[in-house]
Amino acid sequence: ASSAEVTSACSVPDTLQAGHSPPLDGSTGSAEVTSACGMPDMLQVTGDQIASCCTSEASGDETALNDVGCPHIVLLGDSTLDNVRYLNAAFGELSIEKQLAQRCADNGWELTVLAQDGSMLEDVHVRQLPFIPERATHIVLSASGNDLLALLNQMVAAQFSLSSMYTAIGEGLLQVAERYRDLIQALKGLGCHLACCTVYRPNFDHLFFKSLAMVSLGMHNSRIQQVSVDLDSSVIDLASLFVDNEDFANPLELNTRGGSKVVENISTFVADNPVLSMSRHRQQRRNLSTEDDVFLSEGLRCCAARVPQRKVYANKNVPKVVEQPNFANEQLPPPLEFSEAQQRWREA
Repeated sequence: ASSAEVTSACSVPDTLQAGHSPPLDGSTGSAEVTSACGMPDMLQVTGDQIASCCTSEASGDETALNDVGCPHIVLLGDSTLDNVRYLNAAFGELSIEKQLAQRCADNGWELTVLAQDGSMLEDVHVRQLPFIPERATHIVLSASGNDLLALLNQMVAAQFSLSSMYTAIGEGLLQVAERYRDLIQALKGLGCHLACCTVYRPNFDHLFFKSLAMVSLGMHNSRIQQVSVDLDSSVIDLASLFVDNEDFANPLELNTRGGSKVVENISTFVADNPVLSMSRHRQQRRNLSTEDDVFLSEGLRCCAARVPQRKVYANKNVPKVVEQPNFANEQLPPPLEFSEAQQRWREA
């Protein structure tokens, strides 16, 4: 919360900022008590005075906490979460968006889908992150698969020379991991519950491509896991969910069955993380502390605020999906240019 200054002369003025919401970057401020001579003097303000001032100003916080509302999920990333154009709606196949929208309707949740087929990490940062709604509570990110696919294209163009493979698997993967960390740091600053997804292995038939994907994705996903530990982000471990052909619409994209696993794990992530446990709401609740809490050391508060929130979700159960034939000619927004250039891999 913003720094609040309470000047103690004979009374406590109205400048105590008890009702202000915390900034989105999760930083905390401190309340400074200054005596008439300008020196800090905690003993010149009684507990009753502070409690009285906080009571008069806290109504804003109480209103904010009572107006939290329902979970609002935001999907960010690429075709992992925006797979509608690779499914046959006429045969009742359901995209992840439609399955999750139904789950949200059943639970009274809200959903915003910003994920776009063909997005790379930079696209998520520039095209999606700025449009996250203010009421967002749970963010799910599935990105970086296209960045890895771009490295594969570089190796193909160089006919898998040793230098190209060394550059892509060594330096290239490291650069992707650094961009991924930067994106997670930006998202953590919003104060929402955050889950990042590992990258699943494409359903390639060729043994060489299978082996290459296994090695490179093993390295990349271990870095995603480490970033999630360092920045206290939950993980939806897609890399462990899809093990056979039944989950894929083509070598790159998930079908209805595969998407249902994603939706199941997203739903569990939302249910496990209540809206009021978001970092910015935890800060608001601290503003509503009792008189005894006013003199609690800041160090103890910091320890309580740093309880890890990270969980790993890897439920392989396939929920029952009611397919809904849709014979209408649904108009879809065009994918990004990078996605269209990868059609050869979907047909491999």
